[in-house]
Amino acid sequence: MVRAKKDDRNFPQLSRATLFKESSAALVGLLLAGAGLVWAQDYPHAYPRDGAEHLFENDRVSIWEVIWPDGVPQPYHRHRYDMTGVFLRWGPLRVTRLDGTFTDSEVPFELPNVFLLPKGVTHKEEGIGTPLRHAIMIDLKETADAPVDSRTDIPPAFPQDGAEEALDHARVRVWDVSWPAGHTVPLHVHPTDTVLVFLEGGTINTTQEDGTEDTTTYSEKEIAFLPAGTAHTTRVVNGSPRVMFYELKD
Repeated sequence: MVRAKKDDRNFPQLSRATLFKESSAALVGLLLAGAGLVWAQDYPHAYPRDGAEHLFENDRVSIWEVIWPDGVPQPYHRHRYDMTGVFLRWGPLRVTRLDGTFTDSEVPFELPNVFLLPKGVTHKEEGIGTPLRHAIMIDLKETADAPVDSRTDIPPAFPQDGAEEALDHARVRVWDVSWPAGHTVPLHVHPTDTVLVFLEGGTINTTQEDGTEDTTTYSEKEIAFLPAGTAHTTRVVNGSPRVMFYELKD
């Protein structure tokens, strides 16, 4: 597992909330409504920018922690990749089209909120009040031959107890997983590259097939990456971690 260590900044703890596919669809619809699918003119990518911290990058993904500062307009930008992620905190937001018209998002949505935004969306955004919107954004890079492990001698990681499907898209499947202290997941394989986003932290022990063990404490908002073919047993040593698993399909 590749781990991206984060600093602990003072963000509010997340409350347990049911993920609603309807609210995610409505949120993406708002972003699309406030954007143009524009290709004739080149625009910079969405990141880097003010309020965005780069957390992790490899040949499959680029991951950012993002807030939208109140009253700080961002430049027009184009999303060069399909993007998924999770909104951790709602905040009012203005999305402005290339023609200058805009849409204000002023109605809170369920949290955490998983989404998929297609590449090509071009717009600019601005926080228009408090609280400040806060999200983990995952750019899905285009890969000609995404790795897949098709072994059948042990079960795949999902579905499993404590896991709820939050999104199923052609490019990514997302699982919302909550584990109580002491919970054990028997030997399983992650058939595709997988991104982990911790919504609530905890200490987790993993045992590889060869008996190698590792015990790691993860904090809220921490990121980890599991390459396709990772096979292990998982046991929660301390805490009750809640984790979003992003299985990358291509």
